[in-house]
Amino acid sequence: MITLERLNSISAQDFVAALASIFEHSPWVPERVAAMRPFPGIIALHKAMSAAVLQAEEALQLALIRAHPELAGRAALRGDVTSASTSEQKGAGLSALTQSQLTHLQSLNAEYAERFGFPFVLAVKGHTPDSVIATLAERVSHGALEERGVALREICRIAYFRLADLVKEPLGDAIIAMAEELASLSEDSDALTCSYLTPTHQATAARIRDFMMAAGLATHIDAVGNVVGVLAGGPNSKRVLTGSHYDTVINAGKYDGRLGILVALAVAGSLRRSGTKLPYPLEIIAFAEEEGVRFKCTFFGSRAAAGRFDLTDLDAVDAGGSTLSEALRAAGHDVAAIPGIARDPSQVACFVEVHIEQGPVLLEAGLPVGVVTQITGSARSAVTVKGLSGHAGTVPMTLRRDAAAAAAEMVLAVESRCREQPGLVGTVGKLDVPGGALNVIPGRCEFTIDIRSGSDALRDAAAADISTTIAEIAARRRVDIKQRRLLQAANVPCAEALQDAWAASIERITGRPALRLPSGAGHDAMIMASLTAIGMLFVRCGNGGISHHPDETLSAADADIAARVFEDFLLHFAEPK
Repeated sequence: MITLERLNSISAQDFVAALASIFEHSPWVPERVAAMRPFPGIIALHKAMSAAVLQAEEALQLALIRAHPELAGRAALRGDVTSASTSEQKGAGLSALTQSQLTHLQSLNAEYAERFGFPFVLAVKGHTPDSVIATLAERVSHGALEERGVALREICRIAYFRLADLVKEPLGDAIIAMAEELASLSEDSDALTCSYLTPTHQATAARIRDFMMAAGLATHIDAVGNVVGVLAGGPNSKRVLTGSHYDTVINAGKYDGRLGILVALAVAGSLRRSGTKLPYPLEIIAFAEEEGVRFKCTFFGSRAAAGRFDLTDLDAVDAGGSTLSEALRAAGHDVAAIPGIARDPSQVACFVEVHIEQGPVLLEAGLPVGVVTQITGSARSAVTVKGLSGHAGTVPMTLRRDAAAAAAEMVLAVESRCREQPGLVGTVGKLDVPGGALNVIPGRCEFTIDIRSGSDALRDAAAADISTTIAEIAARRRVDIKQRRLLQAANVPCAEALQDAWAASIERITGRPALRLPSGAGHDAMIMASLTAIGMLFVRCGNGGISHHPDETLSAADADIAARVFEDFLLHFAEPK
């Protein structure tokens, strides 16, 4: 490998020579970007090289495509292709085809070449022989211009995987760059929003899978959209699970959830490229859904992995009237396969999660990382208030059954009750008058309630009191109510042994004692606690610790420390007794 720092400082001639294997027999690609140095990272370098390819004249583009050998073609079978191409084809099983597969593939290759005048090109990482053949059979029907564009994009994907194996960059910079890349995929043009099973969500999953493949992991996307990557380790050992979620709240920050995926990926890739083999497999799960934005139910991804997915949630409906079941099928997922996602507890050593703190404690203490002691549980519910609509100018105040006014009193009741005792918080995060109009008395109002405390008893007592008060307000104001529980989660302690292991790693890497602190926010780890022992590492965020907001920040230096602490944790890991 060559370091990014060296790649940025060597002569243009040496730069081109160093990147000669990235685009097949096409030194003109690195030649066209050499003057753009210094590049801040692999992703930026790859984007520059890909732009050079996609903006090149047609003759050069065609020459680049034709420089690629046929998959399982005669040259490949003779071993007369580049070492990179040989490795890629072997990894996809194309060097061990059955005679039937070989005959079918070569027949399709001939048809494709006859139709387009260049060989079929595919980034085969993550493919099997059957999926390669199926992709070729589908693409042979494309138009010529469309297929040239597809071939060039596949060549650029191949280049990304090759760059990741060739160029070494600081882990913190790599983590920040991946987070920025994912944040460029959004449902909103001016803010980051990635809600469950939308096109943006699926594009994000595909990009995370590319990151996993670039790290050298065996990957797949499961029946709820979790992106899973496994770093091979000792064959007879229990797995260490890690990860976090990749969906976001509306108008989100870049690091909530995603940091835990990207730190694990950066470390796994570094271990694999250095030849360091863990004595156990490491499984990274990018959980598809945690926030509950679209279907108002939370933790779909981790609940499926922990064997706690409630199949009645398949009937949950989004704002557009689609059920979760319909959305899953539209995204290509097999609903019947969801129960099979559950991990076998006997094969799991623990689950650990890296997450931004989402608060100011580490920032105020001047510490980059800390050990989580417990995750605060929460009681979440949705309330629907149904009154009677009427003309704003003709219905006397004494005769009104105003749903919004009743809801407003209920919201204040939440605030009042949760102010009574320290350590108790209550939030109405969503308040809506469906179909409301300026001159109409609201006939319906909907809102959510989220109550949290470090004490289960304190939280549950407050939730019960608030539910009773809401019913009393409804009776007095002559409105109907429906209260629906969304989540009832107890406080979840982190395993003492894992807390101690995190603390030891922090002290080895930073030379400072580890701060231990509770988490006031919920995390996927609290769901995984029903499966196995859990542990969490918090990472400092800036701007006063703000989170769930575009101003959420993280420094590359802190990301690097988190990665080094995580790597140390993995290297010293012993299963909790």
